[in-house]
Amino acid sequence: MVDATEEPLTAIKAFQYFYSTCLLIFSVAAIMGLIGTEQTGLSESSGPVPAYICIWGAIIWLTMIEGTQGSFVGLAPVNPEIYKDSHPISFMCNKVMIEGDNLNRYLMGRQFMVCMIVFLINISGGPIADPELWGYGTIVKTIFFSIGGAMIFLTCMA
Repeated sequence: MVDATEEPLTAIKAFQYFYSTCLLIFSVAAIMGLIGTEQTGLSESSGPVPAYICIWGAIIWLTMIEGTQGSFVGLAPVNPEIYKDSHPISFMCNKVMIEGDNLNRYLMGRQFMVCMIVFLINISGGPIADPELWGYGTIVKTIFFSIGGAMIFLTCMA
């Protein structure tokens, strides 16, 4: 069922979804390949397994932090009694969050945590100098590894 406020899927929108999904899949495969061949900072020094654990743990943690922030900010102006019975856990969390300046303190602390998590993602998946992977050409390696395109897509879209 389509929501009445949702825009219809146009050919341009479908193409955007397609190529962004392809970029994400390529970026994930390339970074995982670099980790597997020990061509990232952490995998070079500690091996691929710790790097895989760190990068995926950090990405999952980052998605939880971003989702929580959206929920807290979005629910702050809403009367909690509306969802008290239907969503009791959200009600309890939001009750604590809207007291005093808890929301502002959470948002400030969250910024530091996001910086730390993105740093961990970059340590785990950031390529070493001049990586060689699956015969990629110079242009692909420059855009996705040297400039950091693959890490940007992985961090922002995953």
